Amino acid sequence: MDGSRALAVSAVARSLPADAWRSISWRNGRQPRRRARFAAIRVTPAHAWRQGHLAAEVWLLCEEEAGRAKRIKHYFVHLPPQTSLRALVALAHQRWAIEQQYQELKSELGLDHFEGRSYPGWQHHVVLTAVAHAYIQRERMRRGAAGLTFPAVRAVVQEIFTALLFAQKPRYMQWMEQAKHKLQLRI
Repeated sequence: MDGSRALAVSAVARSLPADAWRSISWRNGRQPRRRARFAAIRVTPAHAWRQGHLAAEVWLLCEEEAGRAKRIKHYFVHLPPQTSLRALVALAHQRWAIEQQYQELKSELGLDHFEGRSYPGWQHHVVLTAVAHAYIQRERMRRGAAGLTFPAVRAVVQEIFTALLFAQKPRYMQWMEQAKHKLQLRI
């Protein structure tokens, strides 16, 4: 290489001058506004540096939380060099919404309940839960949250996907009818 060496992101953050840090506030969803100090610098991540490969330059966003601990968090942000510090902070903290959605997918819609053994089965399950989540969020925005629950929407979407499956594979319906008569099932 050219004599440069890899540095830990914590060392880079500690080496930043005091005037590089700015106090910025943000808000996640309906939570109260939060405030912390941030600094950003363009860096080249050293992921494959030892093998002689240089990654593209990205932002290293450093966040110093308020309080006694003064813990510093670090984020690699792949945005253009002209991006403002405020935009970097806003985008880095959008992960909160993604984590909330993932929790809803798992707890309310059963994303974590898949027990199948095939990739197409898993893919079907993931698509079903994602479509149910998108549908309920859209309906909540359109007419408010009254009466709309994740389990209710999941049941509707599951019925739609089942109907689509039977329309695509008519022999499945024939098998169900045969099983109904042989086993005296009420379907």
